[in-house]
Amino acid sequence: MNVPFELHVALRYLLAKRKQAFISVISFISTLGVTVGVMALVIALALMTGLQQELRDRILGSNPHIYVWNSNGIADYHAEADRLRAIPRVIGAAPAILGQGLVSASHETVPIQIKGIDPALEQQVTDIKNAMQNGHVDDLTTPGAEGPDVRGVRPFALLT
Repeated sequence: MNVPFELHVALRYLLAKRKQAFISVISFISTLGVTVGVMALVIALALMTGLQQELRDRILGSNPHIYVWNSNGIADYHAEADRLRAIPRVIGAAPAILGQGLVSASHETVPIQIKGIDPALEQQVTDIKNAMQNGHVDDLTTPGAEGPDVRGVRPFALLT
């Protein structure tokens, strides 16, 4: 019989003779333990890889990769955004105004960051459509019940 060396050694120690039956049980339990351990490790690595990808997509999808700002403000943001889009490997550019505010509810006041966006251009730099839980990005540009000229601030929540 022409059996590979590794298989020969494995069969010799796994299939014991009658006098050494207890060694065969110990070998079986050891092999089963290693199998369960490797299986648990593979499952844990698969779950962590999926979780890591999900976290990366949520973090990078809700924030632009780079902020460009001037402490004195940018006078013509359309020209500046066009200039940034002309740079190689830049996919999109969108203006935003960042500010701070306070929200008060049920006798508690907490600080928040307020971001004013141009809804048409924001979709080039963030995944705001999929991050919104309530409302739609289009609600920021379409006239509301307040009148045909009132646009902009609508209550919505982002996934965090």
